[in-house]
Amino acid sequence: MSEFVDQQMVRLSDPAQLTSLVDPPGDPQHGRVRALLGAAYTMEFATIHGVSDVQVRQTEFQRPVFPPRRTAGTWFQTMPPYTRTDLALEGHDPTAPVWVDLAAELGLTLLLDIDVGDVQSVLSHEITDFATLDEFRSRFRFIDLDAFMAKHDITTVEELREAFHYLITEVRLRFPGPFDPNDPANRHRYDLKLAILIRETLDVAAALRDAKLARTAMERAIVPQPRSDGTEVRTPYAPVLLFPVAAVPGPPLTQPVLESFFASEGVLTLFV
Repeated sequence: MSEFVDQQMVRLSDPAQLTSLVDPPGDPQHGRVRALLGAAYTMEFATIHGVSDVQVRQTEFQRPVFPPRRTAGTWFQTMPPYTRTDLALEGHDPTAPVWVDLAAELGLTLLLDIDVGDVQSVLSHEITDFATLDEFRSRFRFIDLDAFMAKHDITTVEELREAFHYLITEVRLRFPGPFDPNDPANRHRYDLKLAILIRETLDVAAALRDAKLARTAMERAIVPQPRSDGTEVRTPYAPVLLFPVAAVPGPPLTQPVLESFFASEGVLTLFV
């Protein structure tokens, strides 16, 4: 273990230092927290209006992760009688863990504007007044009319009209009212779990492999709890790479370039 790794583990054992690393006091937009939330969650129907109350709940240094291994096979018996058995064995290899320098669990409060998709009305009505096939197509654009008619041996618009009842259902969604940042219902408590890898030297390919391996190992070993607010959990632990500023090689691999590259792969990179 390198001196830089040792120093950072001791430093980040202080919850205040870890909180400042993840959510620097001088960043009112909470950019790092938002990036980590984007890596950990899919918030397709929610807009983040604020971040607050970031707190360290739990930390574990040098956490071994044992991803499950699955072995599948088939056993045949040809005589007598013929039988076939499919076998699947799952286990862990205790000699080959994936090591995470710091597994951290944080809690935070998000001010969210969530589009819950409330339904205002559902109206169904029958279509009977079409006079041509083109008119039917314009009403039911999602139907392959030629294939539908061929399947049911229909050749004319009259036969089409007599063959079935054709219904259209219109669903109208309720238009959401103005967002109220003071409404307690818009404040949601979230977990943010991090798999932090600390590296003294910067090897872009090796660091990216390590981060993705840690993320995959966590995903295979841990089943995240689903949320009830429409947010989808992407990964149980968002990967973070921590480097010393002195490890940045310089142009063209500048710090912004490296941060952007790793961010495009879903990995937050921090330089201290």
